[in-house]
Amino acid sequence: MQKSSILSMFLIAAGFPCAAQNTVTWDDVEAYGNFHAAGVVLTVTGDGDLDASASLELSSPGSPVFTPAHPLVRIDATHFVGSLFGLEPSSAYDARVTLTDPDGVTGTSQEVLIVTTRPDTFPEPSLRTLYVSTTGSDLGPGTDPLAPLRTIQRAADLSQPGDLISIEPGVYHESVDVSTSGTAAQPIVFRGSGTGVVLDGADPAVLAGVSWTAAGSGVHTRVLGFSTGHVVTDQGRLYRYDTLADLQILGAGAPGGFHFDGTTLAVKMADGSTPAAREMYVARHEDGFYLNGRSHVRIENLEIRHFGSGSYGKGVYLRFSSDCAVRSSRIHEIGSAGVWIKGGERNTVEGNEFWDTSIFDWPWPFTKGSSAENNAVALTDNPGRGNVIRRNTILGFFNGMGPCGSSPPPTGFTTETDIYDNVFSEHTDDAIEPEGYCSNVRIWGNHIEDSHMAFAVAPAAPGPTWLVRNVAYNFGNTRTSQTDGYTASALKINSGYPTPIGPLMLYHNTFLTEAPGTDALALLNPGESTYILGRNNVFAGTQYALYKVNPVALDLDWNDYHTTDPARFVKWEGTNYDDLAALNAATGQEPHGLAAPPLLENPSGGNFTPGAGSPLIDRGLVIAGINDAFEGAAPDIGAVEYGTPLFADGFESGDVSAWSASIP
Repeated sequence: MQKSSILSMFLIAAGFPCAAQNTVTWDDVEAYGNFHAAGVVLTVTGDGDLDASASLELSSPGSPVFTPAHPLVRIDATHFVGSLFGLEPSSAYDARVTLTDPDGVTGTSQEVLIVTTRPDTFPEPSLRTLYVSTTGSDLGPGTDPLAPLRTIQRAADLSQPGDLISIEPGVYHESVDVSTSGTAAQPIVFRGSGTGVVLDGADPAVLAGVSWTAAGSGVHTRVLGFSTGHVVTDQGRLYRYDTLADLQILGAGAPGGFHFDGTTLAVKMADGSTPAAREMYVARHEDGFYLNGRSHVRIENLEIRHFGSGSYGKGVYLRFSSDCAVRSSRIHEIGSAGVWIKGGERNTVEGNEFWDTSIFDWPWPFTKGSSAENNAVALTDNPGRGNVIRRNTILGFFNGMGPCGSSPPPTGFTTETDIYDNVFSEHTDDAIEPEGYCSNVRIWGNHIEDSHMAFAVAPAAPGPTWLVRNVAYNFGNTRTSQTDGYTASALKINSGYPTPIGPLMLYHNTFLTEAPGTDALALLNPGESTYILGRNNVFAGTQYALYKVNPVALDLDWNDYHTTDPARFVKWEGTNYDDLAALNAATGQEPHGLAAPPLLENPSGGNFTPGAGSPLIDRGLVIAGINDAFEGAAPDIGAVEYGTPLFADGFESGDVSAWSASIP
């Protein structure tokens, strides 16, 4: 069965309305460009039998020749959505969209539109420099480096478009409310002038050393005089317990926990030590930087830590703010999210190091639904179009990243979010969690290691969601999977929500785990069905290569399946299949599939290139717009092309060292 017919069946089954008219009518087409990718949205009416299709072609700047790109994907009765990858920033491309239908096209059937990508540079402010130092004074103007301001907040209050706020090394115990926007040509930039510039949400008096009262059972207490919801020590983050009785039990384990009743903070350390013997970072502020309705503000080269006086502590809170950036910063041990984006368009989070402590070792039943269910980066509510999250290193959060909100963007139909070249490791639940309103979310070139689930699309609608040339290694190598008894997988599609998951495009991913008793791909219940198209992927596990319970609509071919368990291969809705031939005969899946050890160079060392004798070499399918730059006779299966250190199609940096998950 062809891809288009399977998808049409899915759309009809999902209840999309079908008009009586079978001919299709072109309504509108638009393009939206980010740095290295762009989206195209075609809106139609008619086509009651859902058999229309739309092709996409691309012409590079200065070239009159159009080459095929990935066809647009139908996601509902009126929308076709597509993506262009591997584009150059600050460039204008021509994209040609052609609409066809066996029943005929009414009116326009083809159009060429200009696709413009964004500049991959950030302008420097040139109005003035405001200087901040821990030895300064807030009584002056701050424009003299010999007479700096004392607080970052005072600099924010004085800031104008075109200001650089240069912050000297030191620890700043404050929360910064940015009250002014910059402009596209003259942004406002908060920048650490060197290493060791720290914005700390903890109370300095408690950190300096205070008296504690022994309350028995290893518990010590202190009346704070302020509210807190987050405590970190030199041994790591403490678990927040709802009651004093729960704190006394320490069910989450080491390094300890705390309980705050609104007045008194109670702390118990697992090793029996007193808080007086520890460095106590007790959060006094909720947010590090707070931007509400701002634009063209950048935060660079700072260390941001220990925020969370309430229930939703954030290192940087971009609330309905646009064209802002968080760059080259170290953000760690934050209550709820390192960077929280609520609404807003074209924000960039890049080149940061995010980490948390303790959470990875706590039991899943304790962390799920608790204050420890946090994210390094979270997009919520109705984020606008064009947010980009790239080149970050993320370690130890409950979830790594949630790139989708809960409702459509204020303008447009697709979200056009790009997540690429990030490194994720040690996540109790999901590394990347595109759940909610996800439409044209593109996820490529990421490396994931030691996460319970690599990708969770449960549910992600209306789609499409693109997973291209990502590596997920040793998913299932977590306490959640190995001790707490939850089933791990490279991909999660099960949820308790009735929303059908939109089309999911899986291309050239390497999903490989050596964790004991772990399926490479486990498609579980409950949850509504979706449509998954998978080509040129590696699915390699230690239990089933594919374990399917959910009645998901699949179109799988040209993939490699492998398991180290000789008694298992594929289990499909209650039936075991010992080889691909049997699977194909029963289900029609994988007529060109492969069942062989992938033989990669050195997965444990971060090298996922096929070895010289790998069966993956030249065994893939050519996919326009996805693997145009393959080497040899055909594309290789998996995320990395043999013999090509740098892909011309722009999906992977080629720098293996960038996939190191270590953080100093």
